Parts: sequence; C-alpha cells; structure tokens
Amino acid sequence: MGSMGSIGSMGSDAEARRLLAALRGIAEQETARLRDGTLPWTWWLERAARYGRYGFTNTLLIAAQWRAASDVRSYEAWRAAGRQVRKGEAGIRLITPDGRLRAVFDVAQTDGLPLQEQASEGGREQLHRIAARLGYQGDEDLADLAHQLAHVVRRGDRPDPPGLAGCRGLRRVEADSVAYLVLVHLGLDPPRLSFPPTAGWAGPEIGDRILATCRRLEHHDRSTDVMRAAHRFFRACLESSWGPDYLAERGFSRAVQRRWQIGYAPRSGQALHARLRSLGHSDDAIVSAGLARRRRSGALLDRFRDRVMFAIRAPDGAVAGFIGRLPDGAEGPKYLNSPDTEQFHKGELLYGLHETRDRLVRGARPVLVEGPLDAIAVNVAAARTHAAIATCGAAVTTAQIHALSQITDLDIAGLVIALDDDEAGRTGSLRAWHTLMDAQVRGPIGTVSFGPGQDPADLLRSQGRVAVREALRAEKELSHRVLDAAIERSGGALDTHEQRLSAVRAAVRIIASSAVPVDVARQVAHVSARTGVPPGTVTEALTETVSNIR
Repeated sequence: MGSMGSIGSMGSDAEARRLLAALRGIAEQETARLRDGTLPWTWWLERAARYGRYGFTNTLLIAAQWRAASDVRSYEAWRAAGRQVRKGEAGIRLITPDGRLRAVFDVAQTDGLPLQEQASEGGREQLHRIAARLGYQGDEDLADLAHQLAHVVRRGDRPDPPGLAGCRGLRRVEADSVAYLVLVHLGLDPPRLSFPPTAGWAGPEIGDRILATCRRLEHHDRSTDVMRAAHRFFRACLESSWGPDYLAERGFSRAVQRRWQIGYAPRSGQALHARLRSLGHSDDAIVSAGLARRRRSGALLDRFRDRVMFAIRAPDGAVAGFIGRLPDGAEGPKYLNSPDTEQFHKGELLYGLHETRDRLVRGARPVLVEGPLDAIAVNVAAARTHAAIATCGAAVTTAQIHALSQITDLDIAGLVIALDDDEAGRTGSLRAWHTLMDAQVRGPIGTVSFGPGQDPADLLRSQGRVAVREALRAEKELSHRVLDAAIERSGGALDTHEQRLSAVRAAVRIIASSAVPVDVARQVAHVSARTGVPPGTVTEALTETVSNIR
C-alpha cells in the first residue's frame, strides 16, 4: 500500500480534494475492470463478504490500498475492541457518503487483545428462521433458499417457482450475489456461482443495492441483534430508575416515554454486558457494537452508565446506536453518543427520523434540532404541523440532509433550523445554511429561536406546549441571519461609507453564490435596511458580482 497519510493528518483542503479525486479515479478504474471482465464479479463478492459494510466503492478502495485486508475497522472501533493501531501505520482511505475522507485500518495494522469469535447457533437454523419470519417455508437447497429470500426482501415479490425458472438476467445476478454474501455471513458454504464473463452492469448502483438487501435480510434474525437486545434491556430498566420522574418533570409523560421507547442504563457498568452474554452474544460483538469497552485486564465495562437512553435508528428502523443523558448535576459529559461502529456513524443519522417518517410523508414541516429531548419536545408540542429530528450535535451534514430528503420533498416542505440560541448554535445554523445550499435544497429554509439560553426542551419545561408552538410560528428566514452575520463580519460598526460598502459586497456575494434561486428583491431590501445603502446601489453590486461569477 502506498503512503496515504496517517489518521488525523488529512492535510489542507486542497490536499484533501486531490486525494478525493485520486480515490474516485481508483474506484472508477477498478469498476471498469469489473465491467470488462478483467476482474470477475466473484472477485468483488469475496471482498464484499469481508468489508462490504463500507459500500461498493469503498470495498474497491480497500482492496486497492490493502490487498490482503480481512478485518477493517476505524481507529475508535479497534480501541473499543481492545486493540491499538500501531504508531506510524497509514490509514486506508475511504470516501464518506457526504464526500469526505475517512481512515480505517486492517487488523494486521493493530496489536492487542485477541479477537473473540461471535457465539452463534448453526447458520442453517438461522437461515430457516429468517425464512419463517418472512412468511416463506422452503425445503430447497440452502443456496436456493437464500436466493429466494433475496427476492422476497428486495422487491416484495412472491418467491420464484422451484428450480428458479422465473429468474433471469440482472435479477438473477442480484439474487445470487445476495445468497452468496448471506451464506458467508452465516458461516455456511457459499454456492459456486457462474456470472457472465463481462459485467457491463457492475457499479455502485447494483453493488450498494445488493449490500442493502443483505442488511435487510440479516436484520430479520432478531435474536442475534445485539443492539436490539440492548435496547430491550434499557427499556426494561427505566421504570426502576430516576428517569421517569425526571422526564415527567421536563414535560414528557409516561405515555410519551413509552411512545419514544426511552430506556435507562444502570449505574454498575456490568449489568448490560452480563445480560447480553446470557443471551449468547460474545464479548467481541458487544464491544464492536459500542456497548462496552475493554479494561487493561480484558474485562468489559459498559459504555453507558446511569444515563437515560435514547435509541438512534437506521432508515429501516433497526437500532444503530444510542445517546445517553446524565442526571442534572452529575459529573461527566451531559450527553454521550455511541462510538463509531459498523452500524453507527453520527454524521449520517438523525434521531427521530424513523419515528416521524409518517408525519413527514404527510407534509409536516421538518425541524432540525440539536438533541433528543429537543426533538421530542417539538414533536409533543406541534405534532400536527411540525416533525422534529435531531443531529446529536450542532454540525449538519449533507449525508443527513440526503437521509431526510429520502422521506420528504425538501424542495416543497423546506426545513427549519432550530439549534440552540448560543454562540455554538448560531455558528451551527450558519454552517447548516451553507450545507443546504450545497445540497441544492430549494424549499423555504427558516430559523427559530426559543429564547436566550433556551432550547425547545427548556421552553416546554418552563412555559408549556403553547409557548413552543408560538416560537415555531415566529419562524424567520435563515438567509437573513446569514446575511446579517456577513454584514457584521465585514462592515464592523457601519460608521463609514467604506464599511457599509464592504458589508454590501460581502452580503451580495452570498446572494449571488446561492445554489438555488432566492427572492432577490427581498434579500436586497434586507441588506439595504441593515446597511443604510440605497437598494439601487445594492442591486448594482449584486449585478456586478453575478457577472464576475459567471
């Protein structure tokens, strides 16, 4: 593997762009080799069985950078598993869904505790149980059964007749590929597959679709889902903790707590992993899921202790991670997220997106807030008009916007940014606006303030649901806040003609560079009112700026 730079040293923006371009070129080159038959499709399947969780393109990139890669994880995931990436090891570079760089490492680049095998029942029994849960009873060969289940999950089709007589072309390629990957995952011998010598269809579209079908199929085996088991445990522990009274005092009734499936992580640090062990989950699986970490002695310690727990779900509803909140006044970070794992990447998921999807589909206006209590507060107070989701931090990413756009048409519904009304929240709102512009969201983008130093949960607690609804009705255009920030940054006190013109030039650059159409007359009027510069002069500056950009 060539020197790609160590973790944490992505370099300047220009270097990152060059590296991204190089990686995309590598992926395109490897895809072309799959399409012309230089690399057989089975070559990709063999590697997808090892690290396909990172997606089609990244599977190619891992293989290109580290040919013998077998077990690939992030720096944080290796630490959680009790292993340390050796100093000086170069990261295997991947491309995230929002177009950024990410580093992972192969097990051969690490030292530490030996990895434990996941305790599991026979793969044959698991496959038949998945089939039963999908309502399909099949007695055929295991490879044929997995093939049929791929059709059931992928398209909702009725199973093909025995002998696969109804399966042709690309549908067969997909189903055979899914069957191969599922059988390998279950520890069963995969079938010997035959594909056309050239694969003009090879690429991210079919590759990622195959991987998504595998994930959906495997999620039907609920008894082996360590995250689901942890969520059940947390929910069972809530009633005997301080959590219900605390949440009720914040304005969240017992019914709301049940609806949002809130839980509690016991204080001891041993309770969760002991329960998961009793259900047959291995220590390695518990650690890999981000639910515990290894001490120096090798013993496990639960990651979440004495915290109210909120589940973050993947788009298909599976629990991907958790956010835990300490009681007021306790030492430590108020909120703690799951670490980066195979299932959980904070910058790609939104708390509450799965729970509010029905209302979003029906046209509720999406509201982006910071934390889980804020999301629940808005949903409790304004369920008829708004649907709140949380970023679990102030940074809004293009991957999160993309996930939201899969459920609601942002070009029609738009979006409300309602981050905390403090310096970090205001900065986050400005960054969110630029992210939305990059994503070319054309719907109305608003901003809401719940009062100095207050968030939606605070307002619900102090003044009730009506106050939250009134704050939402007082929505303002986020673009005006962005323009005001540019004016303040470039114009200073606006005492002189030069300061005012500098402020105007900064503001019109933002208007001119917007990726989507804006109400120019309203924006010009706003800049004129803020700077005291006549509208005609602002319009001239805007026209000149647009001409220069073109």
